[in-house]
Order: sequence, then structure tokens, then C-alpha cells
Amino acid sequence: MAADLPIELPGMPADATHPDFRIFYDYWRACAPAGLLPGRQHIDPVIDIPSLVPRLALYDVVDTPEGLRFRVRVAGEVLIEVMGLAPAGHFVDDFIVPERRATVNGAFRQVARERTAHYWEKQMWTAGRQYVRMQRMALPLARDGRTVDMIFACHIRVPGDATFAQESDAPAP
Repeated sequence: MAADLPIELPGMPADATHPDFRIFYDYWRACAPAGLLPGRQHIDPVIDIPSLVPRLALYDVVDTPEGLRFRVRVAGEVLIEVMGLAPAGHFVDDFIVPERRATVNGAFRQVARERTAHYWEKQMWTAGRQYVRMQRMALPLARDGRTVDMIFACHIRVPGDATFAQESDAPAP
């Protein structure tokens, strides 16, 4: 039966080269029970990787009539600072321009449905409506070891030029 087969953990995305992504990924992988995905009950980043806590976020996977949506459960200081508000309790797509919602939700849906790791680098808006480069790696969490019910993510603000060629997901100022 497929439900009894071991889960193969996804590899680390090749583009996720920041050293903190390696720490984040290795921690997540080490928390996984043999043959299963780790769940929220297996991680304690405040104790285990406190230096990364400001960069971390947890997203609930919520099945709605419109399909899967992703609600911010916990957001670290990096996201709060960039967004200028505490997004906990809100859906990710509430902060995205309508024409980009499908793309953003699609990335998280891939993590949830395919149990894969996802990496992106995009520009995000700050509270002052300045754009900054951000990198994010998202990893699946599953309370039962198989069905993804949360996404564990690490966000890194890239220092340097705020002008970045990729499309932004943020609403226009």
C-alpha cells in the first residue's frame, strides 16, 4: 500500500545558496522521523536554531472552496519589518496583487501537494513602499508524516540594490 511506503524527503533547492538556508534545511531534515516528513511537533526553532528565528515563518495549509490557501501562523521579524505589519492570521494572498495570486499560491500548493522544497528570489515591498530583494525557501511539514498541513519557511533579505528585475507580488504603491 502506498501509504506505507517511506516518504522521500526533497533535496535542497540548488539556487538556495545562502548559508542560513543550509542550516534551515539541515535542521528540517534532521527533525524528520525515518521515512516521514517532519511535523510541527518535531520542530522547536526557538530552542534549536534561535539565530534563524527572525527569518522564519509558519504557514497553515487551509483547504477552502476556492482551493488551498496559506494562512500565516507565525512570522519572524524580517517579514514584519519588511511588510510593516504583523501578518499572522492573514492569508498570504491577501497581501498580493490579484494578477499574481495564482503564482504565489501555486508555489505553496506545489510544496503542499508534491511534498517538495521551493525556493524563490523576488522583490517585496517595505512598509515605506521601497522594494527590497528577498529570498525564501519553503519546506513541507506534516503532522501525520504524509499529508502536508503546514509550510515552514526561511526568508532572507538580500543586501544591496533595491531595484530588481523580477516582477513584484506587492500591490502598487
